[in-house]
Amino acid sequence: MSVLLAILTTTMLVITGANNASNSAGTVAGSKVISYRNGVIIFILGIAAGAVLEGWKLSNAVQGKALHGVLETFSLEVVMGVTFAMLILATTLRLPLPITQALYGASLGSALYMGIPIDWSNVSSVFLSWLATPISAMFIAYVLTKITRKLMFKGVSETIVTYGILTIGTSFYTAYALGANTLGLIVGVVGIDLGGFQTLILAIVATSLGGFLMGERVARTVGEGMASLGPATGFSSQFSAALVVHLFTQAGIPVSISHSVIGGVLGGGLGKGFRALGKGFLVRLIILWTLVPGFSLIMAWIMHGAILG
Repeated sequence: MSVLLAILTTTMLVITGANNASNSAGTVAGSKVISYRNGVIIFILGIAAGAVLEGWKLSNAVQGKALHGVLETFSLEVVMGVTFAMLILATTLRLPLPITQALYGASLGSALYMGIPIDWSNVSSVFLSWLATPISAMFIAYVLTKITRKLMFKGVSETIVTYGILTIGTSFYTAYALGANTLGLIVGVVGIDLGGFQTLILAIVATSLGGFLMGERVARTVGEGMASLGPATGFSSQFSAALVVHLFTQAGIPVSISHSVIGGVLGGGLGKGFRALGKGFLVRLIILWTLVPGFSLIMAWIMHGAILG
């Protein structure tokens, strides 16, 4: 077992928790249902359940499907190092980075340098899935918001309580989808070297720690930077995002929970009639998301060449 790989993976997972707590806690807290700290607690419970119950479905998404071969320990260290660097950059910018893209791109760059065969048809389908994720979540959230706004309740109190319960439940569902898809992907990539069960426990503990200690900062960016969400919109946005990621998980396709949540928030906001959805913030997100896979691939290639000669 590589000590360096264990350290890099642990550190990267802590940052993952800090960065991706926004995907669960941001929307539910932004809709004013509960506090950001309580939202982070729901996030921790959700990722643990998702990783344990369904994380195995992403175990061969990289080494087995995308790559017809296994990355050696050094290449795994490079992959985790590049992913860690991208997470640091995104967290510094207070932006939710799609960790899937960074890890996937770095894995491809390592495989290209090491001469490991790549299934480009599988890679292409994953890339298309990344495009489909926010669009699908946006559409579902838009339709769901339109429907829920027509529902009739007996007074304001009943409305708030009903949507409050639903939003808390879907916040847990979003974290569950993150645990099943993203943490499942990480465990599948590095578990070959560190051990599957040990990596699973490490992923849950380290990600939870990061979410608890540092997750609130990025959570506020999603909850407040995208749109002012009410209970109905928060529920629609959260549920659509979790549903899309969970469906891709069943097919063993690694997709970004960040893509899905932002798409869901946009769809929910549009369904409510928002005209201002933080355009500057969205532009920065789109630029970051577009550059991450290719930049991670290039960084992994350069690091291999610089160290191996």
